[in-house]
Amino acid sequence: MKQTTAALISREEQDQLWQKIAAFPFDDPGAKFPFSRRLARENKWDYDFGLQAIEEYRKFIFLCCISPQGASPSKVIDEVWHLHLIYTQNYWEEFCGKTLNRNIHHYPSTGGSPEKEKHKNWRADTLALYRDTFHTAPPPAFWDDRYFPSQGRFNFLYRFLKRRSLLLLPLLMLAACNGPSSGYAPFIIIIAIIVFGSIATASQGTSADKERKRDESSGSSCSSGGCSSGCGSGCGGGCGGCGGCGS
Repeated sequence: MKQTTAALISREEQDQLWQKIAAFPFDDPGAKFPFSRRLARENKWDYDFGLQAIEEYRKFIFLCCISPQGASPSKVIDEVWHLHLIYTQNYWEEFCGKTLNRNIHHYPSTGGSPEKEKHKNWRADTLALYRDTFHTAPPPAFWDDRYFPSQGRFNFLYRFLKRRSLLLLPLLMLAACNGPSSGYAPFIIIIAIIVFGSIATASQGTSADKERKRDESSGSSCSSGGCSSGCGSGCGGGCGGCGGCGS
């Protein structure tokens, strides 16, 4: 690992900090539904993809700590960050307080073309710092927003099932009229249960996604330092408020 030109801390301190970040356990061993599982489920990611996203989140946080200008996350990294912020005690006390020894604040974008351009440049600086620090290119799957896992196919399936489910109503009525004597009745009922169950699951997922992303704008960023008021400018559209600065 290479020390950056304008680093906030020395090379030795950087190495020690990275070792602590790399060793930080995001999953509670006693949790039935740990952080990594929740991250994958809420974003409809493959579990292994979610695990790798957490590893890239570690690197992002490290960049926040060593850069005077902070760093700007990708969409994937921001999803990990948003979820971690919900675990307020773990984030502010265990992670920021005991592991990083500094508070990493989340600054959501205020929106608009100038802000978008600013974050575009900030992202470029972050990617350059990543390459300079870790001696490798940032993985596009996690750092290039063009590769952000889309839920378009999932939403299409939801809409498709929702519309086609109406076609099952006449079949259900027919099965009910014919009663047990109809050989097709059990199959129709089973299909109906599967379809309606899929619709309910999809509806719950899409509603949660809309609620979580409703107020998000064009980008976010981080900065490290002492405790200011609350969480800087707030936690962004997805983190549901802030529990303070871990003081």
